[in-house]
Order: sequence, then structure tokens, then C-alpha cells
Amino acid sequence: MGRPPHALAEATEAATAAVRRMAVTPMHGYEPDVLIFSAGLWRRAMVDVAHEASGPALPKPGDIALQQASRPDSPDRGKLRVFISYSRDDLDFADQLDAALNAYGFECIIDRQGISGGEDWKRRLGNLISEADTVAFVLSPTSARSEICAWEVEEAARLSKRILPVNCRPLKGASPPPRLRNLNYIFFHADPKAPGSGFGTGLAKLVAALNTDFDWLREHTRYLQRATEWDRGGRPTNRLLSGDDIADAKAWLARRPKNAPEPTALHLDFIRASEGEAEARSSAQRKQLEAMAAAQAERETALHEAEEALKQAADAQRKRATIRNIAFVVVSILAVLAGWLYWNAAQQRKVAEEQRAVAEKQRAVAEEQKKQADRILGGATGIIVELQHQMNDSTKKQVFAVFQTGADHGDAISMANLGKLYQYGQGVAQDYGKAREWYEKAAANGYANAMSNLGGLYQYGQGVAQDYAKAREWYEKAAAKGDANAMFSLGGLYESGAGVAQDYAKAREWYEKGADEGEAEAMTNLGVLYEKGYGLTQDHTKAREWFEKAADKGEAEAMTNLGWLYQNGQGVAQDYAKARELYEKAADKGNARAMAYLEKLPIREAAGAGRYAEALLLQEALAVKVEAVETTREGKPGEKTADALNNVAWRALFAREFTKALTAADRAHALFRDDLMIVTNRAHALMFLGRGEDSKALYLGHKGKPLSERDTTLWERIIVEDFAEFRRAGLTHPMMADIEKELGVSP
Repeated sequence: MGRPPHALAEATEAATAAVRRMAVTPMHGYEPDVLIFSAGLWRRAMVDVAHEASGPALPKPGDIALQQASRPDSPDRGKLRVFISYSRDDLDFADQLDAALNAYGFECIIDRQGISGGEDWKRRLGNLISEADTVAFVLSPTSARSEICAWEVEEAARLSKRILPVNCRPLKGASPPPRLRNLNYIFFHADPKAPGSGFGTGLAKLVAALNTDFDWLREHTRYLQRATEWDRGGRPTNRLLSGDDIADAKAWLARRPKNAPEPTALHLDFIRASEGEAEARSSAQRKQLEAMAAAQAERETALHEAEEALKQAADAQRKRATIRNIAFVVVSILAVLAGWLYWNAAQQRKVAEEQRAVAEKQRAVAEEQKKQADRILGGATGIIVELQHQMNDSTKKQVFAVFQTGADHGDAISMANLGKLYQYGQGVAQDYGKAREWYEKAAANGYANAMSNLGGLYQYGQGVAQDYAKAREWYEKAAAKGDANAMFSLGGLYESGAGVAQDYAKAREWYEKGADEGEAEAMTNLGVLYEKGYGLTQDHTKAREWFEKAADKGEAEAMTNLGWLYQNGQGVAQDYAKARELYEKAADKGNARAMAYLEKLPIREAAGAGRYAEALLLQEALAVKVEAVETTREGKPGEKTADALNNVAWRALFAREFTKALTAADRAHALFRDDLMIVTNRAHALMFLGRGEDSKALYLGHKGKPLSERDTTLWERIIVEDFAEFRRAGLTHPMMADIEKELGVSP
């Protein structure tokens, strides 16, 4: 049976009273109607934005207690995190909702900090939304008109977060954000259209909706956080999933509930990159195992020979002792022979001592061979760990036995790598506790890499409470001993602001230290800092230099980034052949981004050379492929197909196939109506087809609007840039100058 409505209301009132007794700091400086736009992004960047959001079916209010009681509240699952999006005018209601949801075991994230003009509030709020599993949007006349609240809705949609609109009071004619209009509202006030509505029944429905697809949403957030750290860190391979974690992630994708939000493009990139990296290194595994076996056999042979030599020496000694005793007896009986026997015994003693010296020498040789075998073991184990996720279960168990043997003999490297096997569940059941124990033993023996790995456990909360301070402490210890990976990880903490104030200067400092020690990923991330202009003046030439250094060390991500610079002529003369060469090298190493760039490179190359018809044919073929893949995966064409068709429209304009351009843009618009970039190509096609009134309505109807949630460049700036590209290609129309004038922009 569910909790009676009056008992639910009493619990809510008690929670609300507790909140009101708290000292809540007023939100000074919060301006809900002020939106600060960031700099425009690359105008034609192809991005994946999750755009579908559907509200879950809501149960009867009386079902809430049963649903809550059936939800395990164990440490493994954790609490569902709910971000409460609200307007300043609705703070009292948001506080009540916060207290009520906390009483039901949810972890609420509510921003009470004011927004100042110079603050990067989008990053702060974006991080909070990213950490949440669900967004509860407090819908009221004020929030419906708030640009900041609208931005929070778009950011939640971009991150594919489930959005539940909570209507706290009548809208009085206010129009909610577009993404909320098709969702089911949960009424927390008495609404004539929803009999029995009010705070108690609204809370019941909200709790029931939050408990729907609980596990899947928690994994959605966890994978997004892992993917975001990977992406912000320059997409290094050491932050990808491995082993069974990849299978778990693919299974999570496959079991997406019907009404759950779609995974983001970053989710998919992260999982695909993990799978690609896992398939890249299988051939070296056997060679390393053979080297390990040979080293082990050599050590055992040397020890066996030493033991045999000592045994022979002992036998010889016993025999000489017997002869010596006989000599003494003979001397007592035959004094005449005493001198001779004494001399003979002395000679025998000399022989025995010589044999003992030989045995000791053999023992020393055996010990040296043992040390050599240990060195081989130490060098080989580090490489084997890199290949663990390519091994079958039987091989993993053999590797575990080898590491266990090395650890039992006091080898610190084996201890550390035994810790890695426990950490990743390779050849043994995953056990973060045992991983930490072995890392600590290796660290106690002064092994820097184990210290770095301990830092990783604390950074990602594996087997311990997540603690960035502890992570930094271990990284710093390892870095002090010259561990390059620890230096790279410290740079990542400062770049992302994880547990420390975000500081690009310190990030660069640590990346430079890691690069000086030969850490290729640190070199790659230095290149990214220069390419993006993070904490320093943007410098594509320096970015290229760092990417080249990392690429020379075989770093696939650096090869991909370097290829992008050559493709676009940034920091270097544009060179499509060089770009292709670099993409191919990175693709051979399993880099998913390089594979995608390779597929699109011929289109860019043909268009750049003025071969517009060829570029159109290639783009059409790619669009067919994209639609087939998306239909197979999703059951129907969607946003990815729309993006590919929009590129067909763009290429068709330059090929003077305006009817085809309009057809492609219309179909793209039907598949994904929220992308203004598609609308630009529809307007262009209509203009060149002579439908001036229709095109003019589109050109002027979106004046002052940003292109998308990721690209805040204003509509009119995009139009004038497109017109400039048309003119460079010799494509003109009399309307272009008139449109520029009416939009208030100049070419």
C-alpha cells in the first residue's frame, strides 16, 4: 500500500519547515533575464546534440511509497542526483522541493550562488547539470521568460539529461521553453485541468518519475563524467574503458529504456574509442609472454645449477674429511708415514677449498643471473599490463601467476602490476581494495608508478571515497621521483579544475615537465592548450610543434590533431596529402576520430579545389551511408542523417544544383527542426531558385538569434559569411546585397 496522502503532506510540511529555519543566503546579483554569449565556435563544426526528451508516464499518487520502498538504497547504486532549475522568484518553492526530495533519499543539486557579469557562470552551471542524473525544471511565469533558465534547459538537452517540468504556479499566458512544450507537466498547484493536483500529489508523481529507469540514468551520468574527463584531457588512451567495462558500456547502450534520454555524441565517441583502442594491440602479447617465460626459465636454470654446485662441493668436503680422519689413524699407528700423510691431507684440503671457491663463484653467477632475470621481468611486465585487455581469460590467469611470483620475490614492479590486475579485474576478480594494498606495498618500496596509480584510485573514487586532494598528494610524490605519467595527471587536474582551482598556467607547467620526461600524452595536451588558446595566446605553430613531438613517439591522438592542422592550414601550409597520411597512421592505431576525418577528407579536398560537382557526389554517398547506419542503430533516420543531408544541401549550392539543395535541406529540416544551420541552406536555395519572398522571410525572420546552443554566433553573421563564400566561388545573386543591408551587416 502507498503512503496516505495526508501523511505525505505532513512529511512535506515538516521538511519545508526545516528548510525555512535554515539561514539561506539571498541570491544577490542574479539577473534571470541577462544572457551572456560566449565566442562563436567553428561555423560548420559537425556536432551531435541529443534533441529528444519525453516525459515518463506518471503513476497514481498512492503508488509512491511502494516505488520508493522497492528502490535499493545501497552504496553500489548511490542516490539519484537531481538538479533543480528555477527562477529567483521561485526560490521558496525550490527550497521546499529540495527538502522534500532529500527526505525521499534523492541528492538534490541547487545553485544558490548569484551570477555576476564577469563570471563564467555557464561553466559552473554546466558542471552542475553534468553531474546530475535528472533535471527538475521549476516552471512558472518567471522561469518561462528567463533566458538563463532556458539556457539550463538547452544545456540539459545537450547532455541528454532527463527533464521533468514541475509546474509550481499557473503560467498566466507565459510560454515555456520550446523543449518543454511536448513534455508531461507535474502540477504542484491546484490546476482545474488536473483534478486533485497540489504539492502532495505533485511530489508523489515526481518521486515516481524519478525512480523510473533509476539504474540506467545513474550509468548515463557516470559514463558522461568519464567521457568528459577523457575529452577535456585531450582524449588520452589511458582514460578509456578496458576489458569487461567496454562490454558493460555497450550493454548499457543496448538496454536504453524507451523514454530515457539518448546517449550524447560524447558517450558514443568515448565507448567507440575504448573499443577501438582495445582492438589495437593484440599481436605484441605473445612476444612479451615468451620473453617472460624465457626470463623465468633462465633464472630457474641458474638457481638449479648453483644448488647442484653447492651440493657437489658439500659431498667433496665430506669425502675429504673422511680421508683426513683416516690419515690421522694411520699416523698414530705408523709414525713413519706421518709426514707424508700430513702433506697429502694438506693437498686434499687445498682441493676442497678450490672446489668451494668454484661453488661460491657459481652461486654469485646465479645471483647475477637472478638480478638480470628480475630486470627483464620488470621491463616486460609494464608492457604486458598495456596489453591485458587483449588477452583471453586463460592468458590473463597465467600473467597473474607470473606477477604473483615476481611480487613474492620482492619485485616492486610486479607488485604494482599485480595491483593493476586487481584494479581492472584481469586474470582475477576485480578488487580495488587489493589493488590499493599492492600499490601501497610497491610505493613503500619506492616505486613511483605505483604512487601514480594510487593517485588514480583516489581521483576516480575506485575502492576509496573520491578525494582529489589525496590524488594530488600521490601524484606529487610520484612526480618528485620523476614519474612522467603523474606529471601528466597533475596537469589534467589543473586543466579541468578537479579538486583545485582551474589554472591553465599550472596545467601547462606540469605538462611541460611530463613532456621533458618523454610523456607523449603530455606533449599532446600541450598542443591542445596552444591550439585552443587555453591560458595563453592561441598559437597554431606551437600547437603543431608539440603534436609533431608526440606523433614521433607514436601517439595516435597527436597524429589526428596534427592532421587537422594540415587539413585546415592552421600553423602550417594547407596540405591534404599530409593530412591524409597522418590520419591513416592514427587510424591504423585504432583512433576513431582519425577514421571519421579520413572519410570526410576527399569531400573537403574536392571542394577546396573547386570541384564542386565531385564534392557533391561524395557528400551524397556519405549521407546514404550515415542514414543506413543510423537507421540500423536507432530504427529510423534522425539527427545524424539530418546533419549529413544539410551538408549535401551546402555542397549542392556550390554545384549550382539548387533544386537538389532545397530538397536535401527540406528533408533535413523535417528530421531535425531545431537546427538553424539547416534553415540557412533552405533560405539560400530558395533565393537562387528565384523564390525571393520565401527566402527573404527566412533571412529576416531569425535576425538576432544564435545559430545553436553550441555555436552562439548570431544568425546575421552566419549569413554574411555564407554570402562571402558564395562570392569567392563566383556564385552571386542581386538579393544578397539587399539582405545584408536589411540585416545590418556588411560583407
